[in-house]
Amino acid sequence: MNKPHITYEELLELTFYGIFEMNFKGISVNDNRLKKCKPIETAIHKGIYTGSPGKDIYYMLPYLNKDQMNEIINGLENKFPKIPPGNHVNVGAFIRFIYGQFEKKGILRSEQDFERMKNEELDWSLAKKFVDLLYNKLEDNNNYYGLAILCEMKAHRAGDKAVLQKDKEKLYNMEHLYEKAVKYAGKCKSYKHLFTPYYWAFRYFEKFEDNKNGIKYAFLTIKQADKYCPDARPGYIIKLLDCVKYIKKYDKSKYKNLIKQYKNSKNKCVKKVFKKY
Repeated sequence: MNKPHITYEELLELTFYGIFEMNFKGISVNDNRLKKCKPIETAIHKGIYTGSPGKDIYYMLPYLNKDQMNEIINGLENKFPKIPPGNHVNVGAFIRFIYGQFEKKGILRSEQDFERMKNEELDWSLAKKFVDLLYNKLEDNNNYYGLAILCEMKAHRAGDKAVLQKDKEKLYNMEHLYEKAVKYAGKCKSYKHLFTPYYWAFRYFEKFEDNKNGIKYAFLTIKQADKYCPDARPGYIIKLLDCVKYIKKYDKSKYKNLIKQYKNSKNKCVKKVFKKY
């Protein structure tokens, strides 16, 4: 086994900074704690990056015992956001990095990524062990925002494996996790997570070629967005347009009813999407 890139003590120090906050556009770290941070030369990007310390945890997982994992998790949990932030990019990136997934969207990112991941040995056992321990800690402390985002990220990885392995059981596990993400989002008023988990469920069912469930979750995405979508940012509009196009392609009668139902929506994002139809 190769030597770890940093020491356990250095990783522990990184966790005490917490997960860096993001500026609204999500393009850089923007946190007053940066002035107090001591760069760790051998850490990834010296430990200062969006989603820190997720990448460093990923590379250190093979060297950590359960007690060390729990000590790191205690440090993370103390500073894990409880109130939904204006931007979720850093928190989502942190969890994704622990799985060694340094690009967004997994198999859904592109056909090239899908083909690449087919040939990879996706051993997420250590990441799962760590994330499950973190989940239990957040659950003990009623951190509903943390639970919502962990369920969503766990669902993404379950979706990746379900499609790659053509495994229906993993697909329904994914579905259950997305449903749990929405449930916890309701408890902490994380409005984004009251509809985006349904969007990702739709995309994975689409990739699995399960059109019945794909249509079900495309509809649910629009229905929930109509109630809870907080603004009309481009990312939300693109997601809803994906849903509308999919329903139009596979169920024209439902598509016509959809247009009638949401043409005069009062939600800014939904209204903007259906103005195009």
